Amino acid sequence: MIVVLTKFPIKSEFMKDFEERSKERFGEHGIDKMEGFLGMKILAGRSFPSMPQNNQVVIITYWKDMESFLNYTKSQAFAEAHKNPPPKEWFVGNPSVEIYEVIKEV
Repeated sequence: MIVVLTKFPIKSEFMKDFEERSKERFGEHGIDKMEGFLGMKILAGRSFPSMPQNNQVVIITYWKDMESFLNYTKSQAFAEAHKNPPPKEWFVGNPSVEIYEVIKEV
């Protein structure tokens, strides 16, 4: 299984806007119809009182294998999902993508 984390560093004043956009739009362009797609979770950063503010939104997608994920990145569903990005001023920095292979599950 492949797990893909897409991390969005958001300015604190736009966090609620980005969370709403994420709930309304992410996953609504056909990713769930892609072969090998196993699921998606959207995580909104929360902070513990004595720790720095966590203003990240993380999209986690689960794929049967790397080929399934790569096929998605070449699909119409991917193109549609990335067609109308949020305003650049919402971001503290650039989004990042991390890919992991599950080597053990309990």
